[in-house]
Amino acid sequence: WQVFGEKAKELKWVDHVVERIEETAILDLLPPAQAVAAPVRPPQSEISGVTARTDDKGRNLLRAGPRSRIPSTPGDLRPAGSLPRPHELIGGFGATKAGRPSGGGPFSFARNPPIIRLSTIPMRTPTLLALLAATSVSFAAEDGAQVYNSLCVACHGPDGKGLNGLPPLVGSDWPKGPAERSIKIVLQGMTGPVDVAGKTYNIDMPPQGAVLSDEKIAAALTYVRKTFAGGAGAVTPAQVKAVRAATAARTTPWTAAELLKDHPFPPTRTALVNLVGTMYKGEWKELPDFSKLKPAQIEDENTGVISPAQASLKDGFAMVWEAKFDAAEEGKYTFVFDCDDFGALYVNGERIAEIKGIGPVGGRRKEVPVLLKKGLVPFRLEYVEFAGQEVIQLGYKGPKDKEFKWLSDTKGASGKAAAKGRTPIPIEAKDGYAASYRNFIAGTTPRALGFGFPNGTNLAYSADNCAVELLWTGKFMDGSHHWTDRGAGNEPPAGDGVVKASDGLAVAGASAPSGAIVAFRGAKADEFKAVPVAAEFKGYQLDKNGNPTFKVAGEGFALADAWVPADTRGSVGLIRTLTASGDKPVTVTLARGILAVAAKDGAFELGPRLVIRPSAGVAPTAAANELTLTLKPGESATLGYSFR
Repeated sequence: WQVFGEKAKELKWVDHVVERIEETAILDLLPPAQAVAAPVRPPQSEISGVTARTDDKGRNLLRAGPRSRIPSTPGDLRPAGSLPRPHELIGGFGATKAGRPSGGGPFSFARNPPIIRLSTIPMRTPTLLALLAATSVSFAAEDGAQVYNSLCVACHGPDGKGLNGLPPLVGSDWPKGPAERSIKIVLQGMTGPVDVAGKTYNIDMPPQGAVLSDEKIAAALTYVRKTFAGGAGAVTPAQVKAVRAATAARTTPWTAAELLKDHPFPPTRTALVNLVGTMYKGEWKELPDFSKLKPAQIEDENTGVISPAQASLKDGFAMVWEAKFDAAEEGKYTFVFDCDDFGALYVNGERIAEIKGIGPVGGRRKEVPVLLKKGLVPFRLEYVEFAGQEVIQLGYKGPKDKEFKWLSDTKGASGKAAAKGRTPIPIEAKDGYAASYRNFIAGTTPRALGFGFPNGTNLAYSADNCAVELLWTGKFMDGSHHWTDRGAGNEPPAGDGVVKASDGLAVAGASAPSGAIVAFRGAKADEFKAVPVAAEFKGYQLDKNGNPTFKVAGEGFALADAWVPADTRGSVGLIRTLTASGDKPVTVTLARGILAVAAKDGAFELGPRLVIRPSAGVAPTAAANELTLTLKPGESATLGYSFR
């Protein structure tokens, strides 16, 4: 039948079962009205004590009450295939008069059931689920789909993919495996955080054991396992009965940890193929040359999961894991690595991340993007445990992944903002368009401009010093600091491996400073004075993809400094193009305060992480701890920046 309420569209009966309730509709408990009895009921169904009346506005109301209120004689049933209409539900009741229903005092639900009105509170709450369960729709032959669509669909959705913000069944390990785990969840409910299909949810599932029979629970779980869990085995009423008896004394919902302790998920294979772990005994304070050590233990790790526990030691050991990493498709893969005490990660033959020194996880985490072709690529992880805790956190995100997939038995930290009590607000490039951040960035000057590119490279430009002062990979910036704390303080880059490329003014003309270009400084208008400067920031322009070109001017020159993301020699990076104009040359300091070493191929290594490689135009020169570039009017230089 249809029941109309305030802003509620309708309750639809399909095959005599509630199929869908408008999401804006929910119940409102009112004092009881006169005792009434329903003269009709859907054929081949039984609504336990649901009766109805109209209120003073002509809206149809339902009453959930004892089963005895519904007539059971055959003469009260409608012909098969015929459903009661709203006016028929009201017609034989002796509906109440206009105004408040009678009997407005305290009541007992069992003896004097409440009137239930559809109203406007969001429907996905334990209260609504309890209401739907309390109607106790029982079918002549239990149909799992009908039970699911009447009770479970409100959260998990008709397709099992979960409604917005609620956990899915599709792609989840929870409905799979031992039926006892799912039976416990339905009987006593579940509370607290739970990881489902790679995402963490913190929402309660209300218990249904008090209102659902063993047959209904078995039918619903069989439907779920068959439809959404890859054809997992059927659940029988006998199994439900046994679990119900064994857990009869439990009065609180289950937690994920409790359930997985008794009914663990089967080990799942990771992207590491043919993983072999080799253990060495000894004490080291830096990574040793493993080729000179004698292995104490070699084991195949068939599940592809990395764990320090595989060494069977607590302190004083090292391990090396070697495997093939299965790249499912070509594109950018972001690896995240942290450990206690230290180690190094190699992908496709190159060391992409290293944790140095003895210490805990949390403050030295590395997040590095790598370009991979589809197929199997070499993988190696070196790890040393000196003393204390033994922890490895290693995961990756593929080209289309939004969450990390973990290769280790321990998952990584939830982020810097979470450690400070804030919910992270990641700022990141979207749909191929660079992200920007105009706020206080730690490690550079107050007038800073940050840009995060789609390939996982990032920079921070100082408008005070006319220089790109910070370069890093991985995550760009976390906006939760300045967006929730009123802009106080500096926010560090959210990624890892930050390179401090320069410090101080980085652009100067041939005769600067001459006084021709000035910056005005002073506290009051009558105290302003002209201060000669070598160069002045003139703003920036963005191309169609959000990539910046910074503008600088000085005496007799103008400089355009353009940056775009690019892949250089198999590594993510940036292409920088500097173009000079005017009538005088300009000198740009590319790096200062960091050792610039000239390599054999004309490249310059800036510390262990960054390589600058000239590709066109004028080449830079290195002297001491500076890397500079001088351009005459009309000249340009193109430089490739790559990370390792």
